[in-house]
Amino acid sequence: MKKSSAARWPVYVALFLLVAFAVIFVVEFIGASENPVRSEPAANLSADTYLDIVTPLLVDADAQNGETLLTTYECVACHRAGAENGIAPAFVGIAERAATRRPPLTAAAYIYESILHPTAYIVEDFSGAMPQNYPERLSDRELGDIIAYLLTPDAH
Repeated sequence: MKKSSAARWPVYVALFLLVAFAVIFVVEFIGASENPVRSEPAANLSADTYLDIVTPLLVDADAQNGETLLTTYECVACHRAGAENGIAPAFVGIAERAATRRPPLTAAAYIYESILHPTAYIVEDFSGAMPQNYPERLSDRELGDIIAYLLTPDAH
């Protein structure tokens, strides 16, 4: 006896669904390895906190692009114009302040934490109004470029 093609239909649907789930899994797995999960805010700080993440971000970072990205992501609204009104700390002199703001973090580590975990430490006399979604919005490349720019003496 021959099975009718209608009897095979559930098998085809099941195979299609299996292949579709396998493709989705592979795409998500590859995507996750391209943009690794960033760390949670550190509870116990050391001089090495975040450095295993920050150091690779700065290897080929483009500080000039970092300056452009600060405008693109509208960071300048609060950290330039808004700094005068107490909304957020100014970028001017940030590298020097960052080196001592949250001991024993390095300046780069402090800036990293401030961008990705802005509520981990809120600077006195400021509101803590920084957006919480930069981990989703910034690529690793963009994050490295921004940190590199903020570490320059030209940051403003």
